[in-house]
Amino acid sequence: MALMVVASGSPLVSSTGRILTTALGATGSGVPGPTVFSGPDPSAITGLAGWWDAGALNGVLDLNGNAVGSFNATVGSLADKSGQGTALVPFHYFINAAPNPTLVVPRVNGFLGAIGSPNASIAQYGPSLDPDWGLSLASLNLSNATEWTVYLVWTRPNWRQGTYQVNNDPAPLIHDMATGTTVMQAAGPTGVGLVLFANTPHSVTVAPILARRHSHALILRNTPGLGLDVWLDGVLVVKAATNPLPASSGGQVLLFHDGTAQGSAQCWFHEAAHWARALDAVDIATLIACQGRWVLGSRRGVNLLVMGQSNAEWFVQSGAPLALARGVAWYLGAAAWAATSLQSGSFISPARYSMVSGHPISNSSPPLFPPGVGSGTFLTNPGDGSAPSTWSLGPDGQALTAYLTGAQALVSGADLSDIAFLLWPWSEQDSTMPYSNKALYKGSVVQLANATRGLFGRSAAQMPLLMWSAIPYETDAGVQMVRESVFDLAQDPTQGIQTFVSQTADSNPLNATWNPLTGTFAGGDPQHRDQPDLLRYGQIGAHVAARAMIALGLSDTIAPAALPASGLPVAGGPSIVHAYQSMPTEVVLTIKHDAGTDLIVPLQALNGAGFAVMDGGTVANPGPIINAIAATRIDATHVSVTLARPPASPASECLFYYPYGSTQIGRGDAVTDNLSQVTPPIGWSIADDLGASFSINMPLQATAYGVPLTIVPN
Repeated sequence: MALMVVASGSPLVSSTGRILTTALGATGSGVPGPTVFSGPDPSAITGLAGWWDAGALNGVLDLNGNAVGSFNATVGSLADKSGQGTALVPFHYFINAAPNPTLVVPRVNGFLGAIGSPNASIAQYGPSLDPDWGLSLASLNLSNATEWTVYLVWTRPNWRQGTYQVNNDPAPLIHDMATGTTVMQAAGPTGVGLVLFANTPHSVTVAPILARRHSHALILRNTPGLGLDVWLDGVLVVKAATNPLPASSGGQVLLFHDGTAQGSAQCWFHEAAHWARALDAVDIATLIACQGRWVLGSRRGVNLLVMGQSNAEWFVQSGAPLALARGVAWYLGAAAWAATSLQSGSFISPARYSMVSGHPISNSSPPLFPPGVGSGTFLTNPGDGSAPSTWSLGPDGQALTAYLTGAQALVSGADLSDIAFLLWPWSEQDSTMPYSNKALYKGSVVQLANATRGLFGRSAAQMPLLMWSAIPYETDAGVQMVRESVFDLAQDPTQGIQTFVSQTADSNPLNATWNPLTGTFAGGDPQHRDQPDLLRYGQIGAHVAARAMIALGLSDTIAPAALPASGLPVAGGPSIVHAYQSMPTEVVLTIKHDAGTDLIVPLQALNGAGFAVMDGGTVANPGPIINAIAATRIDATHVSVTLARPPASPASECLFYYPYGSTQIGRGDAVTDNLSQVTPPIGWSIADDLGASFSINMPLQATAYGVPLTIVPN
């Protein structure tokens, strides 16, 4: 969390006097989580005239006035928990159109929720919030002639986005409809951070700087004859300001809307309260203590840079990068998520992109589609035997540089700073190289990764690279070479490389026909993976990617210590750790679980899909491949595989693969664990929070290296 100042040279501090340079620990009252806030809450202060809370579900009502049963439900109103009966209701400027629904959503601030109106489509950053949504109180007296105190907690996940004209405009936080006065306003990309009574002769700067995305708590206290006092995150920042609202004020008040077209602040609402009196010093101290429930200050956004060739382009079109980033944000408690990528061809003077069809990492593998005389690849191998660490960026690497940096860059500096890791769903052309090019390929991966990190001024220790286990593609030896290389690089902590999805053969060719009852597929484009599978890989990859960020200390409102010790994926799926040749044609596999507790052998897996033994030899000089014809679950950690024939070589000279080379197992045909059926740790159900599509049984990991057969059981 960056240091925020409320006045020049004045750091933002908590009620305990701590400078807020790191996140405060918090989780929700009534919300399952590692810890529970013990109070106080606004009801501890006498004279409470209204209190609305979206951090937990109690007090959130559906369209029929009943309590909602779960997060991600439609909201009709927030009940007044003070007992005064004044509901806080959604507001829309356009009353003749069907409004975008108001939802109560989880984990907007640590384990605490919020209400807002997220759009299904992502304008720039997720979440995209409705530009015509706010909240309304039928009557709230904010006049200068009466005593009152107002309390508000909110989260802004991003600048305004997706509007016709007002993306860069300030955001209204509190607006008095009777006078048309915005009482409190937050700045857009430019302007003063937080302003009281903006655009009036009595405007006062509350905070000169306000982070792009943040969570804050605001207290306003009006005392007739003395003026208005303002506390931001527990710090008194304005004293005795003039309140220009007339004594006749006291009608409708909006939160996060100014009553104009697309006038929404596009913020999440957490909590609000008011008292029809000016709270004294003791009461203010109590109200500041109530803020300990929330993590306040600037918030993190999770962005990723996608690089690669055509499968990377299909990966983006499937929505997989956004799903991956959203899953990472869920782990970290981050406020926003995004993916940065651009296909070649849209910007040509100069060329700017991060993905280009048919191009490998370097010209060590000839491009499938050479772009004219440039023969562009991301790195240029000069062909003089020099080490990849000395190679320069090729035309594609230069286009990537122009995309991200320089006067004609298409990515802003603010967005660049959010990019937390590199994502390469990328192995196609490189997996056509001979096995003997393994060292050269690994060196080119390291060189391009480091050159890309250099554009951000970061090192391998500061920006992880996410790679997948190579997809099925043309040549067996080349695919195995890439799988081994990615595995090797991921074992070296100095390279900052993670395998975000460890099984990609459990997928169909793009646009293949598929029978979900049998798991069989036919036709399609075998060089590209189908979009449903790519989306699933993004969801699976969120677990490994999140742990990479957590290891770098990049959590936001959820502290690393809150991560459960078990029950969530770490490696990205179960793995084969032992292969016992129990009979000439029978191999018993021992499976090490990740977060699952049992094994499922579905559809074509029962017919042995993907299982194979290399009968002597090595990947560089392979022996005959013996495919399996059947597989059966023995128990929670063992599977029996039947081979089509016995190996001719001794067990010690045979290698077991799952799968070998370019074999396509097919969607739904891999052995998996039972993760979707396992009860997750309390507060950590990604499927409940992000949707059922995140409820995934993790596939058995591909064998990067063949597992040696043994005649010793395990």
